[in-house]
Amino acid sequence: MTLEEKIIGMLDKQKISYEIVEHEPVYTNPAMAQALNVDESETVKSLVLMTKERKMIVLVLPGNKKVNWKQAAAGAGTKKVSFAKPEAVSESVGCEVGCVPPFGHFSTLPIYMDPDLAKKDFVYFNPGVHDKSFKVKGWDLRKLCQPSFI
Repeated sequence: MTLEEKIIGMLDKQKISYEIVEHEPVYTNPAMAQALNVDESETVKSLVLMTKERKMIVLVLPGNKKVNWKQAAAGAGTKKVSFAKPEAVSESVGCEVGCVPPFGHFSTLPIYMDPDLAKKDFVYFNPGVHDKSFKVKGWDLRKLCQPSFI
């Protein structure tokens, strides 16, 4: 089962309405926003980070926001976080860096989310591929991720 198929299964199981939007391959949130003709704040940036204790976590932000490293570390209950190595991301999540979805990862990883995403009418995220985006309600994203908020 692909990561995209797993995500579709999760959406269907929870009876969450979604739309799949196909577009040219995108590798950044600004490019994704442009391809979808939406504001960058409506795109989802999912980053896999490594804590000082060598534990992987997922940080989910609006596409227009940058990582606040101190806030991310504090939210995860550690002193320091950094980007996980691309090989580790691929193995744990099931896709390459740049199209990490906010949920549905192959390994169970703690998810930390910016609360602004849950307030959006709709948000768009990559389902583990660069040429598609899934559109869901912001509140439904929160429901799917079951995150801790930072």
